[in-house]
Amino acid sequence: MKEGGGFYERVIGGTEEEKKETAKTLQQFFENPDKELAEYELEKTPEDMRILKRTETIVDSTVEHYGGNPKPLPFDNIYILKPGSVSKMTNGEFNEGIHFPLTSKIGVEKGESELMFASGVAHELFHAKSYKSARVGPSAGDARLYRSGLSMVDRKDLTKKHGTEKEYFGMLEEAIVAECTKRFLKELSKEPHFRKEIEAVKTIKDWVAGYYRHIVGMAKGEPKKRLEKMLGSLDDELIFVVHPQKMVANVLKYSDDELERQAYATGIIQGLHKGGGVESMERYKERKMMYALLDELVEKSNGRFKNRDEAFGEFARANFSGNYLPLARIVEDILGKGSFRRLANEFATEKETKNEPD
Repeated sequence: MKEGGGFYERVIGGTEEEKKETAKTLQQFFENPDKELAEYELEKTPEDMRILKRTETIVDSTVEHYGGNPKPLPFDNIYILKPGSVSKMTNGEFNEGIHFPLTSKIGVEKGESELMFASGVAHELFHAKSYKSARVGPSAGDARLYRSGLSMVDRKDLTKKHGTEKEYFGMLEEAIVAECTKRFLKELSKEPHFRKEIEAVKTIKDWVAGYYRHIVGMAKGEPKKRLEKMLGSLDDELIFVVHPQKMVANVLKYSDDELERQAYATGIIQGLHKGGGVESMERYKERKMMYALLDELVEKSNGRFKNRDEAFGEFARANFSGNYLPLARIVEDILGKGSFRRLANEFATEKETKNEPD
């Protein structure tokens, strides 16, 4: 058995014997079924398995691109869940997907959209395949999370309740995973199996964008700026519409006039948005914070980074490889001494949920 046990690369703290006991605990967590997830589990169909395999292939390729060493996650560790399960399990704190880093288990709800299902699986797999290290807890065999990707759990106070410790870079790790999921969706759009749903969603987005471009042309001042900002993010942020092929057919049937189609489609989307029939890219707040940081690094790098994507690559490499020292040096070279520690706190999170789900 390797040093960490399960999906873990390392165990830190304690004596050598305590590390071995902790590694054994992690291995048991990895191998044993999760009873709570199993309570909500749906049986995997052949089509589910095809989606899982293709999704993991694309995820692994991305992880490798950023210097990680993706390990295959047993399909028994991937739970396909009934809609609404995650909210019930977490008392409304999380929705649709969940990742338990200590046990290396993920759960993803399966709804009507195969695109959203694949996206959810990819998101949780990116969490699972980020670099992992654990630490020895207060008692023998008590495994505690230390690092999951770029995030690092404060290990100074072992008296803190498990799962409530401060997690440095927690929001940044979420932003990296969300950005990788966004890129996964672009790769998935090339797959023939998903093409009809993706093309239908694109048609709807084009109608909505056309309607707002028309409105922007008539607006002035601050309302115009708000509409232009929303229009600029529409293509990237809107990823799912319930029954998109059916909606496209209904809009085409509604009118032959393109402007009327645009207005009608926009009205439907506004109604669906209120009723949960529209999904946007996850972790908008965290990604917005990360984009601001990346843009600052590009601006102050004296040409080291030509664009946001180049800067993002450094963060993704630290997240998946586990080697954050090159990133720390780059950040401090550009933003000054102490800036890496400052960012660790600015992007920190504190949780109050068991087993630290993501």
